[in-house]
Amino acid sequence: MPDFLTEYFESLTKSFLSTLNTPHDYLNKIALTAILIVIGMLLHFVFKRGIIRNVKDIQRKFIMIRFVKNTIITLVILLTLLIWIQAMNALVLIALAVGFLVFVMVRGLMNNIIGYFVIKYNKYFKVGHRIEINGMLGDVIDTKLIHFKILEARNWLSSDSHTGRIIKLPNHIIFNESVEIVGISNTYIWHEIQYVLTFDSSWQDAEEIMTEVGNTYFEEYVAPHITENQEYLPTDLEDLRPVFSLRTNDEGIVLTLRYLVHYKQGTSTKTFLHKKILTKFNAHSRINFAVLDIRILSNE
Repeated sequence: MPDFLTEYFESLTKSFLSTLNTPHDYLNKIALTAILIVIGMLLHFVFKRGIIRNVKDIQRKFIMIRFVKNTIITLVILLTLLIWIQAMNALVLIALAVGFLVFVMVRGLMNNIIGYFVIKYNKYFKVGHRIEINGMLGDVIDTKLIHFKILEARNWLSSDSHTGRIIKLPNHIIFNESVEIVGISNTYIWHEIQYVLTFDSSWQDAEEIMTEVGNTYFEEYVAPHITENQEYLPTDLEDLRPVFSLRTNDEGIVLTLRYLVHYKQGTSTKTFLHKKILTKFNAHSRINFAVLDIRILSNE
């Protein structure tokens, strides 16, 4: 802390202690403070009742009540300072408090502006990219000097479809939270679909069907478009083909097909593959899905 501020607060402390050593002034200031607090409470009660009676809109009513409360509290604090501290000292303290608040506000503003330039000129992300930040997933639709907006996806939905809500986030959040970005160097990502078959099913036939459908999808919809903007994927197309895997659990045989998909087409592609595979499964008599079977046995 600068020397002049240290000296100022030391003199302020001595002045305040000298007041406490003078019982007459001390009691007067306590009485004035108590009266001030009571007046503030009465004003708050009167204004609040007036707002409740005359304002019908709930949101506007809440905002007005909060504004009145904060205003009265601020005035009571300022007047209390004037009572307990000399007028000049009170004005200096008020000026310091206002300066501190301005500093905090400007600091937050500067962090957002710096964040804007990092996003804009460091190619952090841009409009159209899909990002996930602090548990929120969405597509960037706008970047401004103070904030950016994303069109929310997933949330309560079971797919990666848009919810219709727009989320506004301050630019400085990129310095405090990890950001998962899709669409800059990896427009294609891995998804998977699973099926659980009974233990007596022909998983070999199921594997053949899933692999065939997956490879056809890859040849028609992925391979022709995979050559650009895929910095973090293998260059050999054979390494990008759908991958079949098999495991078991208590319910049955779990079959999984992992495949590449454009990050904006995850839901539609999954639906497309399900339709193709399920049609072929249903035509096969030796492929049966494992389902929960509940039976109620009678004691008779």
